[in-house]
Amino acid sequence: MMSLLLEAKNISKSYRVKSGLFSSSENRVLDDVCFELEAGEILAVVGESGCGKSTLARQVVMLEKPDAGEILLDGKPLASIRDVHKRVRMIFQNPAASLDPRKRVYQLLDEPLLNYTNLPVVEREILINEALQHVGLNPDQSMRHPHMFSGGQRQRVAIARAIILSPQVIVADEAVSALDVSVQAQILNLVLGLRDELGMSWLFITHDIGVVNAIADRVMVLYAGRVMESGPVTEVLASPLHPYTSMLMKSVPGTGDFDTVDSTAEAGSLDEVFGSQKTGCVFRHRCLRADKSCAESVPPLISTASHSVACFKAG
Repeated sequence: MMSLLLEAKNISKSYRVKSGLFSSSENRVLDDVCFELEAGEILAVVGESGCGKSTLARQVVMLEKPDAGEILLDGKPLASIRDVHKRVRMIFQNPAASLDPRKRVYQLLDEPLLNYTNLPVVEREILINEALQHVGLNPDQSMRHPHMFSGGQRQRVAIARAIILSPQVIVADEAVSALDVSVQAQILNLVLGLRDELGMSWLFITHDIGVVNAIADRVMVLYAGRVMESGPVTEVLASPLHPYTSMLMKSVPGTGDFDTVDSTAEAGSLDEVFGSQKTGCVFRHRCLRADKSCAESVPPLISTASHSVACFKAG
């Protein structure tokens, strides 16, 4: 039985956005988000662009502080950034942008060791070589610069940099979306292998249901900063209860016709939802099941026999 490692409780985050020459408005990007991540587990966070996935990732690694709620690691609130960055590491979407082009791979991997350990150079070199081998790269390549690698190889370097401190949690923010499909499959297989070999937990953020199906143990579906549905991947994807999850499923080539989904109403973009929605279900403007009750109150996240869903019309 797995043990609870990371827990987010009622996380909310807003930003002030300029709406005129002398005025601004507050956009709530995360609204009462809760999730749990167990040891050795891969939890996928899925939703379309702008739903708050990357904002959630920044809260978990303490790049930002939530306006409300708390995140617990091993049952304790996240404390210092230094402590968190040793135990929770992040992989970004674009390795070409996240890897300093002026530094060699050896320097890129040595940097976290210099910042967070007191190891002598010989031991650091051993860890660098081991990290490169873990991700399928030859240690002889460590003196190359990032531009000398392919996109997939650069992402392997980014993964090596993330795992070199043996963290408990890896946060991967759209880590394969910039890669070709064949390379995506290789990186996803690498992630699964690293999870099994090193025992790290992964918070894997993506907009791609196909990636979720390939890699995750559980999935959490976000829309406009709120959790729509969550549970085991096999159950959520096989029997989605929320209209938005159904929409995501039917937008995947080969799984259905996007034009026939029961939530095809396109009125209300995410920007409009964030800017204007005050009450009710955030998805109601795009949902053909919505009625008056959906506009009057926010549906709570209710646990069913299989998973959890926030919808008055679930099923």
